[in-house]
Amino acid sequence: MISQERTAIAFLSKSLHEETLRFANEIAEKTKFNVYIIIDDEEPMRIKSNVAIIQVTDEIATINGYRGCNIDSNSTHIKKSVIAYDKCLFYFCEMNPKYEFIWIMEDDCFIPSVDTIVNLHSKYSGYDLVTPNNFKKTDNAMDWHWHSIVDKIEPLYYYSMVCAMGISKATLNCVKEYVQKNDTLFYIEVMFNTLCMQNNLKCIDAFELKSVVWQGKWDIDEFILLPDNIFHPRKDLENYPKMREMIEVFRREGYEPTNNLPEFITNLMVS
Repeated sequence: MISQERTAIAFLSKSLHEETLRFANEIAEKTKFNVYIIIDDEEPMRIKSNVAIIQVTDEIATINGYRGCNIDSNSTHIKKSVIAYDKCLFYFCEMNPKYEFIWIMEDDCFIPSVDTIVNLHSKYSGYDLVTPNNFKKTDNAMDWHWHSIVDKIEPLYYYSMVCAMGISKATLNCVKEYVQKNDTLFYIEVMFNTLCMQNNLKCIDAFELKSVVWQGKWDIDEFILLPDNIFHPRKDLENYPKMREMIEVFRREGYEPTNNLPEFITNLMVS
């Protein structure tokens, strides 16, 4: 296992949310992880905190080739050609490349507790990429976003959502090498898995990230049934502290949750 001291926890945010900052500080206080919040917003911020708040301009990221994580400014809901992921990769590849492992979480991922991250790290930090899935593209269909990817890198292609993921220094180095050769990045849901697999690195689709999906519906029953999981999306960040408190109260009281987990998760639990 890679030590916490050599590991960064990075939260990605369009703009800083009070709850993201609060939870990031809790992680910093309870662990030895180095905690960062990468803010896409370029408005200057003055905040006293135990965690590092990183802002990189769109221009600086673009000049250095760290662009393309979002395909373009029209293809997804973010509507920006340079996003927090580009800036995160620029920061950890170019400005602060000392870490052996980084956990990257979008701020609308609900993390039940600090222990959730500690347990994930203990179990999976020996891998080069930890994602919800590692699907292989086995056809030539140009559906989804494939038309924007095929000219960026030769097949074979692998893909996954990456709203919560873990990435090793070896995989980050592959990202950096790609930028040096191509002066761009490409869509994050293909880039990490493809670079990892094409370079014969170790990728795992962690069960604890299977609840990171596009349109999941997650609440207290799922949180109790899957205590080590991360859940995406939960957009109500202001309710995160209350949800964490509810989890603890319900556990102490012996609450029996109703198992309405999606079939793709229950099948994995049985197997």
